[in-house]
Amino acid sequence: MINVSPEAKQKALLFLSRNQKVAAVKVVKDHSGCGLKEAKDYVDALEEGVNQPVTNLADLDAELLVILSQGNKLNAIKHYKDVTGLGLAESKDYIEKLMQFKVSGNMMQQSRDTDVKNIVSANVTNNQNPPKNFLIKLLIIILIAAALAYFMFKI
Repeated sequence: MINVSPEAKQKALLFLSRNQKVAAVKVVKDHSGCGLKEAKDYVDALEEGVNQPVTNLADLDAELLVILSQGNKLNAIKHYKDVTGLGLAESKDYIEKLMQFKVSGNMMQQSRDTDVKNIVSANVTNNQNPPKNFLIKLLIIILIAAALAYFMFKI
C-alpha cells in the first residue's frame, strides 16, 4: 500500500473527474515516490471507488459555502464526502480549510480595500501642488540627461 497525502489524493480525484487519468497517475507518483505501476494501480482503485465525479470544484465550493452559511458544518462535511468519495477525515480537513480560506479571503479583501483607500488619499495629498511635482521630475530628468551626455562624450 502506498502512502498518498490527502491533498495529492484530492488532486488525483479532480484529474479523474476531468478524464485526465495520466495527470492523476503523475500526481500520485510524484507525491508518494512510488513506481509507475503502483501509481497506476492506486489511481485505478481510486477511479473505481469514486461515487460521483466532481465536475466543477468551484461549484462544489459554492454549494459547501451555502451549507456552511446555514451553520451546518456536519452537513457540509457529509456532502463533500458523498460527492468526492473521500474519507471522513479528508472531508473534514477540506471543509476546515475552506472555512479558513473564506475568513482569510474576506480579511484580504478588507485589507485590499483599505490599501486602495490609502493610496487614493496619498495621491490626493501628493497632487495638491502638481506644478511643483512636475518641476522636480523635470529637473531630475534634465540632470540624468546631462550626466549621460557627459559620460558619453567624455570617452
